[in-house]
Amino acid sequence: MKRAYIDTPEGQIYYRTEGRGEPVLFLHKASLSSEEFTELLPAVGKKYRAIAADVLGCGNSDQPDFKPQLEDYARNIIHFLDALKIEKTNIVGRLFGASIAVEMAAVYPERVNKLVLCDLLYVEPEVLKKAEQEYRNETVVFQEDGSHLITVWNGRRAKPPVKLEMAQRATIEYLKSDLGRRAGDSHHAKFVYDVGPRLSKIKSPVLLLYSDRSGPHPRLEAVKKLIPSCSAKLIQGTPSFPTWEKPAEYVEAILAFLQNRTDKTPGK
Repeated sequence: MKRAYIDTPEGQIYYRTEGRGEPVLFLHKASLSSEEFTELLPAVGKKYRAIAADVLGCGNSDQPDFKPQLEDYARNIIHFLDALKIEKTNIVGRLFGASIAVEMAAVYPERVNKLVLCDLLYVEPEVLKKAEQEYRNETVVFQEDGSHLITVWNGRRAKPPVKLEMAQRATIEYLKSDLGRRAGDSHHAKFVYDVGPRLSKIKSPVLLLYSDRSGPHPRLEAVKKLIPSCSAKLIQGTPSFPTWEKPAEYVEAILAFLQNRTDKTPGK
């Protein structure tokens, strides 16, 4: 797997890539990084040019000198594609990454082929507002006794308890956002973004891929009604970090959709 940096107007973006051919871009959840797709890239890369980017301010990518909104993240990914000389790509996005993918498909339709939206956040306005308030001031405040590291660890380990290795991986990636002091930027952008009005503007083929333990999945039917045409799949028995612990299920669903092997379910 190749790892590299590339320049964009907003700063350097770190990415991992595997394979050749038609591009498939992976966009990660908030406060994580392209590490989320490490187990998926080799398998997808056997048939496609699989690329996973650290979104601006996350992982090993540069921190912007402003607090980005969802639209800024999407614009930067367009600049990232420009730098790689990719005119059009398939996109696989999870949670925060799925929201970026929706924004890209709605605003830059000529740059997007197919979309796989994993656990897309579409919830009631009051739920979204509560989440925004909860994460509004999210940051790591350093403590002399190092207790702030335990706080970060507990946040990755709990709700529900996850395997120690997965919690360790998530903690390391969380702390890469300016040592955790700006890990809240991506969460805040996700929760103030109203994805609903953008969904009806999507012209690309869409696969809604939800894990059965994700908070947003009960509104799957509501999302389907807003997208002109889409397929949907629910992955059962998913853990807190599903792409790490159930990579085969995600790879199969993604490849089946990209290769037109999924049944098309009308969104309306």
